[in-house]
Amino acid sequence: MLIAPALFFYMLSPVFIYYVSGAGKYYEKNLKENLDSLFIFSDDEDHLVDKQKLKIREEINEKLIPRLVKDVKGLYIDSYISRSRSDKKNNLLSSFESLFLFSILWSILSLADFIGVIILHYTPIALDFVYIDQITNGINVVIFALIFGSLTILSDLLAFYSLGRLRHLMLETLPIVIYVDEEEQIKRNNYIRALSQFPIEGLVSDRLLRKHSRRIDGIYEQEFSEPLSEALRVYARNQVAKQQAWRIYKPILDELEVTAVQTAIIKDRFFDSPIYEIARDVFSYDHELHSLKTDIEYVKNRLNLWDEISEEERATSLVFLFRSTEQLFKSILDGFDAPIEINANFSAMLKYLKEKSLVNEKEEQSFNKIRKKRNTLVHQSGRIVSIKKSEIESFLQSLESVLLKVEKRFKSLKSKS
Repeated sequence: MLIAPALFFYMLSPVFIYYVSGAGKYYEKNLKENLDSLFIFSDDEDHLVDKQKLKIREEINEKLIPRLVKDVKGLYIDSYISRSRSDKKNNLLSSFESLFLFSILWSILSLADFIGVIILHYTPIALDFVYIDQITNGINVVIFALIFGSLTILSDLLAFYSLGRLRHLMLETLPIVIYVDEEEQIKRNNYIRALSQFPIEGLVSDRLLRKHSRRIDGIYEQEFSEPLSEALRVYARNQVAKQQAWRIYKPILDELEVTAVQTAIIKDRFFDSPIYEIARDVFSYDHELHSLKTDIEYVKNRLNLWDEISEEERATSLVFLFRSTEQLFKSILDGFDAPIEINANFSAMLKYLKEKSLVNEKEEQSFNKIRKKRNTLVHQSGRIVSIKKSEIESFLQSLESVLLKVEKRFKSLKSKS
């Protein structure tokens, strides 16, 4: 500390920021509030007895979450000291770290000046190396006290604002499991998808393309590389985080005697909802899978904001979800070589899937509720349709349940062949 004070404070600053920001407690709160979304899943619970459900939750709260929270401190301090890669999140994090440290230091100095002005009004300050005269003019004291008091308050406000941003940014830049809103991810993915699908060949001739290829390639690289690299970093960071967490999570499930089949389902949910991976084997074309994924991500995002969005947005969510489901059912029927005329009617497709034991009574009711409301929206323009959040959630759960049954059926057919 005496030989290199700046280096000492630099090494100490991440520990100071971590504890003052309360990042650990904020992370623990995030995990506990979203425990069902991150570690427990509705369709997994159907095969677990009540005793197992309660025990899994207890073990996650007592064993898994404390170990995950403990890792955050070390990961943050290491990244603070050795941060080399620069992206938007890291740049923002570094900026708010600097702003926080600056505002804290400035607040301390301003407060010291404020107290010093008050003291100097009553007595001079005499030290071995400096002598400061007493300020006898009361007006000057008031002016300086207001200036330094204002600087102290402004610095504190900056510090509190920085802390709020730091808590979010820390968790978003570290390889840890965290529940995040899907809005940003959807925007980023849609931007990449839109850019990659831009129909430039249809706008200009082949000759013009060849002539300006270098310019076009440069524009694509400039616009495409940054969001794509960011998406890859986010994906890789999330996968690393989940792999580390799974090493703690899996022994908990084994200890509670959760079956291998159920553990496999939970693992699939934990790493990435298998609805898209199962659908990948069902769909004939990639664009159909992309359409399903985009629509479902949009619907899930709208569900998170259900009370804030308008009836028009709720209706749009319903139509998007129904459209993707209809296309998915058609692809499933293709796998069973069903009569082509069935594809023209959603009710007929639903009836056929029920005959194949892929849809049960409860799921059929869930699908039919949305089907009727969709038909009203499409065929009876201007009529008001009330759409409940629970109906959309039930539809999504039924859709995942059907896909799991389809996956099981397709696997059994492949093993027989």
